[in-house]
Amino acid sequence: MSGFAGIIRLESGVESAEVDRRAIEQMARTIAFRGPDALQQTLQPGASFAFSLLTTGPAPQESSQPCTFDSETWFLGDARCDGREELRRQLEQLGLRIAENATSEQFILHAFAKFGEAGLPELHGDFSFVLWNPRQRKIIAYRDLTGQRPFFYSNHNDVLIFSNTMQAVLSVSSVSRELDEEFIADFLLGDPYHNPNRTVYRDIRRLPPGHLLEFSKSGLFVRRIANTPVEDVLVLKRDEEYVEEFRRLFTQAVRDQLPPSDTTILLSGGLDSTTLAACAVSLRKQTPDTDLKLRALSVDLRPVFDDQESGLASRLAESLGIPCQVVHSGQVLPFEGWEAMPVPLPEPSVDAYADLCLSYRRLIAQNSRVVLSGSGGDEVLRLQALPYLQFLYKSKGPLSVVSTLGRYVISQRRLPPLGAGIRSGFLRFFGKKSGAPFFPPWFTPDFQRRLQLPGRWRSMNSHLPSQHPFNPRAYASLNNLSVASMLEFFDATWTGCAIESRNPFLDRRLSRFLLRVPLIPWSMDKYLLRRSQIGILPDEIRRRRKTPVTVDVMLLHVASGKWNPALVESPGERLREAVNFELLVSYLRGAVDDSLYVHLRPIALARWLKSTNSR
Repeated sequence: MSGFAGIIRLESGVESAEVDRRAIEQMARTIAFRGPDALQQTLQPGASFAFSLLTTGPAPQESSQPCTFDSETWFLGDARCDGREELRRQLEQLGLRIAENATSEQFILHAFAKFGEAGLPELHGDFSFVLWNPRQRKIIAYRDLTGQRPFFYSNHNDVLIFSNTMQAVLSVSSVSRELDEEFIADFLLGDPYHNPNRTVYRDIRRLPPGHLLEFSKSGLFVRRIANTPVEDVLVLKRDEEYVEEFRRLFTQAVRDQLPPSDTTILLSGGLDSTTLAACAVSLRKQTPDTDLKLRALSVDLRPVFDDQESGLASRLAESLGIPCQVVHSGQVLPFEGWEAMPVPLPEPSVDAYADLCLSYRRLIAQNSRVVLSGSGGDEVLRLQALPYLQFLYKSKGPLSVVSTLGRYVISQRRLPPLGAGIRSGFLRFFGKKSGAPFFPPWFTPDFQRRLQLPGRWRSMNSHLPSQHPFNPRAYASLNNLSVASMLEFFDATWTGCAIESRNPFLDRRLSRFLLRVPLIPWSMDKYLLRRSQIGILPDEIRRRRKTPVTVDVMLLHVASGKWNPALVESPGERLREAVNFELLVSYLRGAVDDSLYVHLRPIALARWLKSTNSR
């Protein structure tokens, strides 16, 4: 992902211009790692910009930023515009002539000129950018709803400092490194992005996905402008029409995101990544006189237990004719390697294996600039039947429910997964844990009272009524920003390397279609995906059922004595203000189930604080 940074000062003078010049030089150095193909700085009255270019494709990119076509509005950012031909037709119907080799940046500028802010949510692709109007002294920033590409900013004294790299904003001397206590509280409660505006630093804010930021003499305003629409159930005449439409939209998404250069696919033995790999290979073979330039990376948990994922992935890769590198990670202990991270984490992570996850991206970056992932497939293709049955009952009556269930049982010889909470209730009845969240017991009374932690925790774990009548789970995944926080973790801000992650299953056109298909049968255990891959994937993968992982590697390491979670250093005074450390250690000693993950949050925070302070 290309890097960008900027400073907008509403009232500038000779002295402030020199301050900004030095600051943008530092920001440029900070974002240089993101783009090895170019590093640029641009100074305008009251506006300073930096840009580092990572050339990927397949969409053409501007080699220099900020860029403009009318000298009125200037573009600076990181964008890949998909659905280019459809957008071209829309613009040409309005009288514009768009060049065949038009860049993503030019498409966005033309769309904004014709449709204004309302046109931004209708763009397809991944976006994080600003549009600067020097005559009006106004800048707007937009981050698309998927949230793959981040945007950070700091605002004080009529100055806006921004970047897609948190470290760049933090490099400006006027930006405080004081921690945000509310973020820390949410982190310890288990949901650091409960407030999507906040970061770990008090002076730095995060632009939430689907939001627009506007900064001018009128002030700074942030508002949400993008939502996945709620649409009616899609009723087609033949079952095969659903399969054909899925194949068309998925192929379109992969084609728009597949660059002509070396590309790595994160490959497991599951349906999502294998479908992605088969489609990518098919598309590459359609291009004459070109090498596949595809490779796969598969990760398993061997040698701790007999993990089958990499074996399935390797056999599929071999049948597709692409090399597959296998990494065994089961022997890695929690927090291993944190002290020697090549790039410190910009924010604390609740994941004790954070560096291990990021190391895969760093490994990929040695050979590829783009990595394709099957992320998002579970959120939109593996759902629960109860909301759809309730919708049928209300809209069409009980006969429709009986008929739908009957057809499914006859064809699949089993009931669909209802999602009614029966299994969890059964486990609770017999005194067994079901993974339900619980309030951490080790907060200090003062911190708990001052940050109103019980209320925050209840808010985090409350279930708001869904806006979607028959597909609430998928709709929530695409709109409540939880997927975005997961995807942002794999941005260069975290990995520290010039690599771009792409997720075709989260393509906006595809996800809108999947939100509309009848959940029974198409979204039951990925039935639509399985049907679409008949004759493409081997049956050992296509027919393989999704089974929950019953082995917890971390608990295995504890049980074997290889790792003792209670052997931790005493934290600094700042963390002791929030956490009763002696009480926490007693819980760590007795944790033999998944409650261990809750009790490790202060340890993860303490390690991050130590690493950050030492650097």
